[in-house]
Amino acid sequence: MPIADLNNEQLLIAALKCDSHEAFVKIFHLYYDNLVQFTARYINDLHICEDIVQDAFVKVWAERRNIKIHSSIRTYLISLVHNLALNELRRQKVKDKYMASLNEQIMSLSPEDHMFYSELNQALNDAIKGLDPDVRQTLLFSRIDRLKHHEIAAKLGISLRTVESRINKAMKILHSKIDRFKYIIIVASSYISSL
Repeated sequence: MPIADLNNEQLLIAALKCDSHEAFVKIFHLYYDNLVQFTARYINDLHICEDIVQDAFVKVWAERRNIKIHSSIRTYLISLVHNLALNELRRQKVKDKYMASLNEQIMSLSPEDHMFYSELNQALNDAIKGLDPDVRQTLLFSRIDRLKHHEIAAKLGISLRTVESRINKAMKILHSKIDRFKYIIIVASSYISSL
């Protein structure tokens, strides 16, 4: 269907449902900038706003055949972006709370414990950096961004099985790289529990 014929919104939706790349691109160009501005009402980081809007369009494309738009494309996209922005805010809140708690714990460590955890953290970071890029990205989405396996699969355009395989591979490598710390952690935890 030529792009000139896609002026009517209902035709645009119908074309999208029939896998029209032209319809998708037209929708993207019509709404992308406004959606980024809308997202900026909730999120202060422009890059995160752009990621959220891009994730929304990835979701639209992935679900194009079954998409149900009851009012308008604009309303549908605003609702989708709004929900994704709220999810991001929840993620950031959990991350901030965790970081504050972690900071308190770090400040209460003895110098010896601080040295041990610094070495453990460095070994873990080095091991993560040494992972294959695809495996590392999948692991970070899972453990840092706290995405569910199906969300990672959709974001990376891979199967759920591939996500699981990559995470398992990453965990095996990480366990082997920090193996020298296991004994110290076990001894320390048994000592602490006996107090």
